[in-house]
Amino acid sequence: MNDDAALLRRYATTGSNSAFTTLVDRYVDLVYGAAFRRTGSAHHAADVAQQVFTTLARDAQKLSRHTVLSAWLHTATRHAALNLMISEQRRRAREVAAHALASTEADAPLEWSRLRPELDAAIDELSEPDRAAVVLRFLEQRSFADIGAALQVSADAARVRTTRALDQLRDILARRGLTSTAAAVGTLVSSQPLVSAPTGLAAILAAGALAALGPAGLGTTPSFMNVKYLTAASFTAVIAFGAGAYFGLSRQTDTPPTPVVDLSRTAALVTALRDENLALRTQAEQLTARLTALANAPKPPPPPAPGKSRGEQQLSILNNLRQLAAARDQFIFEEKRPPISTAEIVGYTRYIKRFLSVDGEDYRGLSMDPTQPLTVTTASGLTVTYDTTGSGKTTKPELTPEVMQARVLQNKIDQADAKVSAMEKKVVPVARAAEKSYRAANNGRYAPKPEDLLPYFATPQAGADWVEFIEATKAAAAARAAK
Repeated sequence: MNDDAALLRRYATTGSNSAFTTLVDRYVDLVYGAAFRRTGSAHHAADVAQQVFTTLARDAQKLSRHTVLSAWLHTATRHAALNLMISEQRRRAREVAAHALASTEADAPLEWSRLRPELDAAIDELSEPDRAAVVLRFLEQRSFADIGAALQVSADAARVRTTRALDQLRDILARRGLTSTAAAVGTLVSSQPLVSAPTGLAAILAAGALAALGPAGLGTTPSFMNVKYLTAASFTAVIAFGAGAYFGLSRQTDTPPTPVVDLSRTAALVTALRDENLALRTQAEQLTARLTALANAPKPPPPPAPGKSRGEQQLSILNNLRQLAAARDQFIFEEKRPPISTAEIVGYTRYIKRFLSVDGEDYRGLSMDPTQPLTVTTASGLTVTYDTTGSGKTTKPELTPEVMQARVLQNKIDQADAKVSAMEKKVVPVARAAEKSYRAANNGRYAPKPEDLLPYFATPQAGADWVEFIEATKAAAAARAAK
C-alpha cells in the first residue's frame, strides 16, 4: 500500500506495464466490489472497473501525489457506476437489480440487506480523510497501523479518526432511515466478506486500460505496446477469466451472486484491442513519415518587409513625437512637475500604451524637459525633431504624394475626432437616461445596438442628436481604417 505512488510514477515515466498491472492486482477486488454493490451486476461491475483503471492509467502522474489511492479509487468507482447506470433505464435497472438480489440473498440478514444498497452512497458523503479511513478499515480491512501509515499519522490517531468517521457514517445512515449505533454499523460492515473479482479479470482490465490510452497516455517518447505481447497477454487473461469465472467469488460466502461469464463478449474485447493496436501502429508510422517530410521540407523565404518613403517615415515619427509631447504636458499639468523619463508616461496603465517604431528609432532616452525639443534618429540615419518651444526646429516632412495623402487622411481623422468630442458631452448624459429606460423595459438587458435606444429618448431632438453622434463615431472609425 505504501508503494502505490512509486508504482504510479514508474508507470507514468517509463511506461512499465508490470508496475500498472501490480496496482490493478492490488485493488481490483476493492473496485470490483464497490462497483458490484452499486450496480448489482457482474458485467456492469467489470465495465465500471475497466473505466476506473483506464482513468488511473491516464492520470497516473497526477494521482501519484494522492495520499490514499484506495480512497480515490472508491470515489472514481462511484462516478463511473453512476454514469453507467444513468445511461440505463432507471426503473428497469432497479427492478432487475432488486430481482437478482432477492434471488441470491434470500438467506442474508435483514440488517445487511437494508444497509448494502445505501452503504457506498453514505460513504460518498464523508469528507476525504474520513472516507479514506472508512475504506481502509472496513472495505479493505486494514489494521490501524496500516491506516496510520497511509494517512501519515500514528496508529492511535488513525483509531480516533476511524471512530469519528464511523460516527459520521452512522449519522448519514440515520438520515436515510437506517438507525443503529456506530459500533453496530462497523461490526456489520466488517463481518461481510470481501467481494472478489473473477479470476483473470485483473489481467483483462490492465490490458484494456493500457490499450485504451495508446501512445498518448504515457507522456514520454512516442512508443507503442508490442502488439504480439498484448495479444498473448489478452488471450492468457481470457483463458484465466473463463476458467476462473465460476470461482471468481470463492473468497466470499454464498451471499453475492456468481457472475455469468460471456466468453463471446471477452473474445470481442480481445479482438478490439488487437485491431486498435494495429491501427495505432499504422497511425504512428504515418505521423512519423509526415514529421520527417515536414522537417526536411525547405523553408519558404520570409516575406519582404513593407517599406515607407522618407517623407512617410518623417510624418509617422512626427505623430509619435506629438503624442509624446501631449502626454508630457498632461503629466506636468497633473503632477506639477515634468516626468523623469518616458517610462512615467508610456505603459499599458499610463497615458500612452506603447510606441511602434517606424525604423528602429528609440524613444526611451528622450529628455522630458519641456524647454528642449524632442529628437530621435532612425536606424537608417534619418533624424526627426519636434519642437514646442517656438524655435522653429520641427522637421518638415518632404511633401511627396504619399505624405500629402497621409496628411489629408490625418486631417479627416482629426476633424472626425473633434466632432465626436464636441458632441459627446451633450449626448452622453441623455443617452444614459435612455439606456436606463431601455433596461427597465427589457428585463435589465442592455441594448445590442446604439440605434435601439432611439425610442427611449425623452425628446425627438435628443434622439436626433444621438443619431448624429452615432454617424460621427462611424465616420471617425472609417477615417482611421482608411489610414
